[in-house]
Amino acid sequence: MLIDASSLPRQPQRILPGVVHLPGFLAPAQQADLVEQAREIARAVAGTPVAMRRPKVGKGHMQAYLMSLGWFWATNPYRLVREVEGCPVPPVPANYQAIADDVLAAARGVDELVGDAVTVETALVNYYPPGPGMGMHVDAEEEADNAVVSLSIGDEIVFRIEGEDLLLMSGDALVFGGPARRARHGVLGARGGTGSEGTGLTEGRINITMRQVHA
Repeated sequence: MLIDASSLPRQPQRILPGVVHLPGFLAPAQQADLVEQAREIARAVAGTPVAMRRPKVGKGHMQAYLMSLGWFWATNPYRLVREVEGCPVPPVPANYQAIADDVLAAARGVDELVGDAVTVETALVNYYPPGPGMGMHVDAEEEADNAVVSLSIGDEIVFRIEGEDLLLMSGDALVFGGPARRARHGVLGARGGTGSEGTGLTEGRINITMRQVHA
């Protein structure tokens, strides 16, 4: 079932128990600031083992580009590490915690099942060029069961979680926690040319996901 945010009133809503969609949560200026901040971090670690990259998964590579903050999401096998080849992982910016707190407070007003506050110990900054998505998976490397906080900037995508499809637009926030914390989810790909003006992105989508690592 497709829940199309462009044809429904864009109001906060519970998608599933523990899954809350907050349309237009980030103002355009805040989106632009987050994009520029991500670019600055990416430039600082370019050419190092912790640079933004397309991770190798199995025998191929993901289509999305990922940059790890706080803890590095390593593959083959999947695990979280604090450094790669002696290079420390860039820290999570302080403003991420403030944003996560605000998102969770709003989400709990819609569905208390999203759970308690998250201490943002790790974050992934994912860049999706137009077209590519990410297959169904479970965020299982963290031992903590606190909610995942996700921010979307740029082109629209369809987010799929446990059989429900949701159109995410630039500025939207999404939370999944409680009974949905280990839910299978993925994205069907960025729809080129659908992003909002003023975000600093000419194409594609940036997704920032924030998590707690330790219980």
